[in-house]
Amino acid sequence: MSDAPAGALLALWNDVTPELDADYNDWHANEHVPERLTVAGMLWGRRYVALPGTGGPRYLTLYGLRDAAVLDNDAYRRLLSEPTPMSARMRPQLRNVSRWVCRLDRCDPVGAEAHLAVLALDQEVVSGAAVDRFAASVGSAALLVGERLHDAAPLPWVQPSQGQGIDGRWLLCAASERQAPTDESARWYAPLPVRRD
Repeated sequence: MSDAPAGALLALWNDVTPELDADYNDWHANEHVPERLTVAGMLWGRRYVALPGTGGPRYLTLYGLRDAAVLDNDAYRRLLSEPTPMSARMRPQLRNVSRWVCRLDRCDPVGAEAHLAVLALDQEVVSGAAVDRFAASVGSAALLVGERLHDAAPLPWVQPSQGQGIDGRWLLCAASERQAPTDESARWYAPLPVRRD
């Protein structure tokens, strides 16, 4: 995703009230993700939209973190407790929010234009052979493999009616130049832009 080595991953899935979809994408690409990337230790951010026929929430955002402790620092906590006016407007409009904080076992560079196949697994352990099979099924050599930290703090502003649990212990993300799903067990996403300063 970038040359910066990440030791942890923050993955966020969500939908948004349909009539605010354009506003959401403008805010998310031009304010929200760039604002998060001002936090020391947040190394990179990527936005994705689900391909047609992919189940689950429409949007996925991934952030590479130096380590999971980045989410406990004052700068990040301030962003949560002091939202911008547009963030305050958008928060109640988000639906099916699921948040995973993962310790990364593998983090290969993935191009900003690559599609992503995402698989959440509930297994105790994910073997190298299982990871290799998944990569081969989507034609990828670039992978993110993370183990979910179940003790990570939830987003304080998410109401019970906004949440949707995505179950699992392991998150596998594989970059693919293919633009059509090749592995039906995975959720498939296309890249979305993020403002780069």
